[in-house]
Amino acid sequence: MNADRRVALSNFYREEFLRHIEYLQASGILDDGDSEAVSRARRALTRLDDACSQASFPALAESLLQGFDTLTRLSRLDPNSRQRH
Repeated sequence: MNADRRVALSNFYREEFLRHIEYLQASGILDDGDSEAVSRARRALTRLDDACSQASFPALAESLLQGFDTLTRLSRLDPNSRQRH
C-alpha cells in the first residue's frame, strides 16, 4: 500500500475510533476512573499509520469498530453517521 493511501486509511479509522471513544466518555460509560483504558486506546491510535500496512489490519479494524458500535450504537443514533465499512 502506498504511503498516501496508508495515511488516508489510518486517518479515517482514527477519526472513527475517536468518535466512539468521545461518545463513550460523554455518555458516562468511560469516565475519569477509566482513564487508563482511554489512554491505552489513544496510544493505540497513534500507531495506526504502521498498523494500516499490516495485511490483517482491515479485518481487525472492522472488528474493533463493530465492537465499539455495539456499545455506542452511533450508526443508529447519528443520522449523519458514516456507512458501515
